[in-house]
Amino acid sequence: MSASLSAYDGAPELIDEQEELLRTIRSLPLRERLLRTAALTDRYTLGAAPEDGMATQPVRSKALRLAAYDAEHGTAAGPVEPASLTTASTLDDMRTYIRQEYAAHRARTVLKEVPK
Repeated sequence: MSASLSAYDGAPELIDEQEELLRTIRSLPLRERLLRTAALTDRYTLGAAPEDGMATQPVRSKALRLAAYDAEHGTAAGPVEPASLTTASTLDDMRTYIRQEYAAHRARTVLKEVPK
């Protein structure tokens, strides 16, 4: 799997996204909370070495939580199946899953924002 950064094209700046999440997290549906916190964590740790467990473990943990939710509720949107992620999956696989789901979320969100 390839972890494409294009999922974050047009995404809010990190600090803006973080502030928005802090302001609205209690009102967001659980899946959106899981997804957006996973994407935010992924983005914050982009420069971390894969061997740096302190930086990358949160990405792994959040990806697995999102995938577990998606597997249980049938809410995955991309080609990588949530059941394909396990604790043995690579960091790149985890990031790929987060990014495909975030890209799908952003596409739906942008479509809702386009005036008719």
